[in-house]
Amino acid sequence: MTLQLSKLAGMIGDSPTLKINAQARALKAAGQPLIHLGGGEPTYPAPQAAVEAIEKKAASRKIKYSPSSGTPELKQAVLAYTLKHYGRQYETADVIVCAGAKQALFNFLLAAVDPGDEVIFPAPYWVSYPDMVRLAGGTPVIVRPQQGIMVSAQEIKAAVSPKTKAIIINSPCNPSGQIFPEDFVREIVEFAERENIFLVMDDIYHQLVFDGARTPNPCAYAKKGENLVIINGVSKLYGLTGLRIGWAVCANQDLIKAMGKMQAQSTSCNSDLSEAAAAAALTGPQDCVRDMCAVLQENRNALLAELAAIPHVTVEKPQGTFYSFADFSYYNADSQTLAQYLLEKALVAVVPGKAFGLDGHLRISFCADRASVVEGVRRIRWALDKTAPNEIKIGDKLVTRN
Repeated sequence: MTLQLSKLAGMIGDSPTLKINAQARALKAAGQPLIHLGGGEPTYPAPQAAVEAIEKKAASRKIKYSPSSGTPELKQAVLAYTLKHYGRQYETADVIVCAGAKQALFNFLLAAVDPGDEVIFPAPYWVSYPDMVRLAGGTPVIVRPQQGIMVSAQEIKAAVSPKTKAIIINSPCNPSGQIFPEDFVREIVEFAERENIFLVMDDIYHQLVFDGARTPNPCAYAKKGENLVIINGVSKLYGLTGLRIGWAVCANQDLIKAMGKMQAQSTSCNSDLSEAAAAAALTGPQDCVRDMCAVLQENRNALLAELAAIPHVTVEKPQGTFYSFADFSYYNADSQTLAQYLLEKALVAVVPGKAFGLDGHLRISFCADRASVVEGVRRIRWALDKTAPNEIKIGDKLVTRN
């Protein structure tokens, strides 16, 4: 008898971004002069407050299990952060701390979604949404914009059916960097609450915004807010991806309690060290956030200037995050093939738009150092644009375009 894996194992694909990261690491390890513009990890150094909290905790030699849903200290920090940025006072029982915002979202799906339930989200979407919904037994319903790269509230509402259990909105959006406007947020918040549909605001990038922009506050339009789930974390905002700390806040304590049960039966609890560091980041000096936004804005401007030099490539100016979502369909509408070509030909790693639900695009990150961003896009132009110089230096080699 042949050993068989589950049907679920066959349904779920690899994470495209993690796959790109693995290929990039392998090429770098082999000594190749690779430029990685596919990542979602700021190179900005960790806040000093977080580093000192780790050192203090480690020096105590008391690194033990923590409460399953988060330490009291971190929950209080999350509550203070939420009050400051969302203007709503939540209670301790309204918060669950998880091993990253990704686990917070997954816990929500496990706690809220039954087999056959539908979960709506717009394209372009974060690559993990469809498979996470499937893992929870639900059916992903993808809403693609009729024009451009941003859906309207009406398009979201038109996708709702009697099976709709939740809507997920990520703003600013990974991969496009676009912020959903105030009217959109107001309409979706009010609609979801009126129709008793869970609304998950994936706000992991909500402070990483540029040009003085602000992300609309969903709490401003919620009444009781028992259907409104706000997910956030320290990975992007503070460049603390290695801590793996995120959280969910919701006035529905039954939901938070159910999410806690899912977590208790999976990871049990979070890293004691990580929770101490995350609390310190949230309560410590916030100049690191402003400084990182300033650096990212300059990187974005440099990226846009270089992309503008490539004929037939269009891109909406990112309003936040550290991603751009450029349309390269003139060169190849199959973004998977195009991304692989650029990796092999130009040694530049980007993520195909197909993974985000809109083919023909490439997600190009600008959270690397500015020199790498500029050099990476120049290599892309050399590989695609026949009017570009025929030769380019990649590493210590002079390469000719075929």
